[in-house]
Amino acid sequence: ANATEFMKQPEIDGALVGGASLKATEFLSIVTQTSAIK
Repeated sequence: ANATEFMKQPEIDGALVGGASLKATEFLSIVTQTSAIK
């Protein structure tokens, strides 16, 4: 949910997701939730 809110900000173009990138299901969730925004 936090990544989605950050990506809605016009001055933010990307994200460094940290530890979530090591967990496939968490990373996929972030990508899925934010891909439609930008």
